[in-house]
Amino acid sequence: MTRGYVKINTMSELLALEMEPDAQILCGGTDLVVKMRAGVSDPRTLIDISETEGLRGIERRSDCVEIGSATTIDEIAASNMIRRTLPLLAMVLDKLGSPQIRSRATLGGNLVNASPAADSAIPLLLYNAQVMLIRSSGERSVAVEDFFVSPGKTALAHGEYVRAISIPIPNPELSPFFHKIGRRKALTIAIASLGALLKIEDGAVGEIRLAAGSVAPRPLRLRKLEKYLAGKHIDEQLIEQARIDAMQAVSPIDDVRASAGYRRDAIGELVARVLRTSQ
Repeated sequence: MTRGYVKINTMSELLALEMEPDAQILCGGTDLVVKMRAGVSDPRTLIDISETEGLRGIERRSDCVEIGSATTIDEIAASNMIRRTLPLLAMVLDKLGSPQIRSRATLGGNLVNASPAADSAIPLLLYNAQVMLIRSSGERSVAVEDFFVSPGKTALAHGEYVRAISIPIPNPELSPFFHKIGRRKALTIAIASLGALLKIEDGAVGEIRLAAGSVAPRPLRLRKLEKYLAGKHIDEQLIEQARIDAMQAVSPIDDVRASAGYRRDAIGELVARVLRTSQ
């Protein structure tokens, strides 16, 4: 049973805190509170960082956008700068959970939960985002691709916190695509999801980035397929080969929501859809 609650107001308080092994960070609580109610998580102390100065807000820098880890999904999706500069991120966050969840859930919390189905991971992978980690001894950055280790596990060390997510400003000519397959149209955990950033030049692939969710132990960039497609003219033969290659690039599992075979087929079809709609 949880025995203590501490609210942190400043970064200096957070960095001075001696984190107990069985303490747990609380921000939006949309994942943690569910786990606590289910008896999956039973932290001795809750450390509330939802209003910690230095962990909230969105800032445009010369070559990137930096989003504080405690910034809510609603705040990010409503930002005109995000919608203009990082349209795929806004597109994905608009579909994340319910309005109630989006008003509480945070970008940092969605990443730290480390779900293979995390919607926010898809645009961050495609935008080559960096996760800024801070502790009393200093700060380091980790590519979001390396931040996810396995289901529920990240690269965070003990006593380390996610301060912000830094996203390089992309080429505005890249067209965004996102689709997730679930058992219903809203409030669903993805059975399989695919995001893409794509630029077509004279019927050929000028640049393409592809990322998949719910089809591997962690959200996945399909880099080998990206390399294969770059520079090639789009026709039905290329689309079919891309579909096959996408199916081979993932390693899904069977669970209560779908079979591994269904997930593999779904990713192949979504990749084919991206290429067909760009013709």
